[in-house]
Amino acid sequence: MRIIIAEKPSVAQAVAGVLGGSKKADGYIDCPSLKTRVTWCFGHLLEQAKPEDYVGGRVDSKHLPVIPDRWQLQPRDGGAGKQVKVIRDLLKDATEVVNAGDADREGQLLVDEVLLYLGWKGKTSRLWLSSLDDESVQRADWLMGMNCSIALSRNLQAAGVQGAWSVGRVQTPTLALLVDRKREIDHFKPRDHYQVEAALEGDTRALWQIPEDLLVDGLLLDKAAAEAVAKAVQGQKAVVEKFTRKTGERAAPLPYTLGALQKAASSRLGLSAKDTLAAAQELYEAKVATYPRTDCPYLPVEMHGAAAAILNAIGTEGIAGLDPTRKHAAWNSGKVEAHHGLIPTGQNPDAASLSVDAKRVFDLIRESYIRLFMPPEKFETREAIFVFPSGERFRAAARIVLEPGWTKLGGQEEGEGELVEAVGKLPILAEGQVLTCSAAQILSKRTTPPKPYTDGTLIAAMTGVHKLVTDPKLKARLKETSGLGTEATRASMIEVLITREYAERRKKEIHPTDRGVQLIDMLRKVAPDLADPGTTALQEDALADIAAGRAPLAAFMQAQADATREFSRTLLEGKLTDAQLVMHACPACGGARCVQRISKTGGTYHRCLDCEAAFGDDGGKPGKRFEDKPAGEGGGKTSRAAAIGPECPSCKKLTFKSETKTGKAYYRCGGCKGVWWPDRKDEGKLGAKWEERK
Repeated sequence: MRIIIAEKPSVAQAVAGVLGGSKKADGYIDCPSLKTRVTWCFGHLLEQAKPEDYVGGRVDSKHLPVIPDRWQLQPRDGGAGKQVKVIRDLLKDATEVVNAGDADREGQLLVDEVLLYLGWKGKTSRLWLSSLDDESVQRADWLMGMNCSIALSRNLQAAGVQGAWSVGRVQTPTLALLVDRKREIDHFKPRDHYQVEAALEGDTRALWQIPEDLLVDGLLLDKAAAEAVAKAVQGQKAVVEKFTRKTGERAAPLPYTLGALQKAASSRLGLSAKDTLAAAQELYEAKVATYPRTDCPYLPVEMHGAAAAILNAIGTEGIAGLDPTRKHAAWNSGKVEAHHGLIPTGQNPDAASLSVDAKRVFDLIRESYIRLFMPPEKFETREAIFVFPSGERFRAAARIVLEPGWTKLGGQEEGEGELVEAVGKLPILAEGQVLTCSAAQILSKRTTPPKPYTDGTLIAAMTGVHKLVTDPKLKARLKETSGLGTEATRASMIEVLITREYAERRKKEIHPTDRGVQLIDMLRKVAPDLADPGTTALQEDALADIAAGRAPLAAFMQAQADATREFSRTLLEGKLTDAQLVMHACPACGGARCVQRISKTGGTYHRCLDCEAAFGDDGGKPGKRFEDKPAGEGGGKTSRAAAIGPECPSCKKLTFKSETKTGKAYYRCGGCKGVWWPDRKDEGKLGAKWEERK
């Protein structure tokens, strides 16, 4: 019996459809003639256990960093547990398992982790396809994100800053991009700068080639210098020092990656990255477009043979110059990675019931595919350098389209290729030819601030993170290989920032909130690497090296554990705010971390950061416990604090009773921090100490 485990139900159905003779069952598809059963995951069925599961309750400062000796997995919420049971039962009859996860490291992991969790040790084969789903959850992310988030939150809570704060390998540097852009805009000071334009015979307009010593940050700020040059060339004769003509071709852009599609949909359709991905996923599920979460724009040569049928299905009536046999540079199997570029499949889109957004996004994909089979744009560039008697040089340039080719379907919105600046007209000239300057005018300009990020431009910045790194060696390494997050996770990361109130949307723009700015400022004060995009991109490189067998996992994880210890200590002990902290002994648990707080009504009270007992204020110190107050004495609320337990046998202070996430009771000492299970015969007494747990 062979068990094939796909990444999700739709892929399992596709695989079973190829096998044939299938019958649906509960949680799997049976192909009895081939002695094969096809089942599935829902992406990751399992997730890393929470930090509190490793320490037996709330994670306090003394527990950090939480670095498990043995990693624990558990089924996700929802129907994951039921599907894990289905797979477990299927494995009982299996002689072979086929991992049909995604064709990358995450697809490998999400099936392998289920097999490891269920103890499968039999024969395992790999089905390597290029159209499956992926997510991005790594143990390294868990170590750094969970521990640093808790450490940061505990530090701030101790200083009186309420709420939970989060740090993430991709989330935090992405937020830093938003904060930096906000600062650039807030601190921007416009500057007036100038240029001189000369009108020459033949309706030619040329611009002054400003000497480097007159420029400040590439701009001419001295208006008097511009006025002097304009006066010097007015009515004078200029000699053509150099004239060049070149013809060239510009091929159509490569097919879309998800990031490129999100950028185009943001600028042309006004769609968010999340909505674009949802539309592309809808197209994929409807089988009218290929897998959307791709970061590779190239296509397998083997797919070129289907071009004529695909073009016919998507409609190309009235488009001149279309040639289904044309082979664009995009057709290159050697450059195809886990997934290829996003293109139509050849299914008739009109036959599918698609949302409005899906139809609009399909139009972009359709247009991109059609352009691959259209002729290249042909153009001629001309450039002339003029010299005046005063020694000043002027330059004129023009770009003349000879044949529009694929640009009939739109050529500039993709930003493909730098077009030569065209200034007026430029006839064919000869070196040594003389032209008279009939007029010279000063062009006054003013610098403008950078624009706030949109979904499209933020994803472009996340993808091209190398542009934001100043270290030359790091920049060179990151240029071709890395980015913040993956094609599959960038849109969701933007939504995470918004959900956690670190960022907000204002129409098409994305801005950091005050809370987001505060977080980045605090981190840069004590742990700047956590907000550095170069650091997280190198981690992504390291994970890719492990997946390719170029680096060992153990060394990487050890480095992550060491870094986590350092960052956790820094975030726990660093002075993040200017708030003054006052701590007293806790009357309930005996610990020394009872801090003064201000209630919503403006009153002063005290709460223990360890046992969470709350007390009224008695001259600046903890007074009566809230739940001990008789009715009518103010409050009356029952604290979330744990109940008082037996005396600690080590330090003789009282313990307090709490519960693990799974509801199991335990006792903890607020003094020596020892932890015990309740006695099996009498839950009011201490039983086995935590370290003795079996």
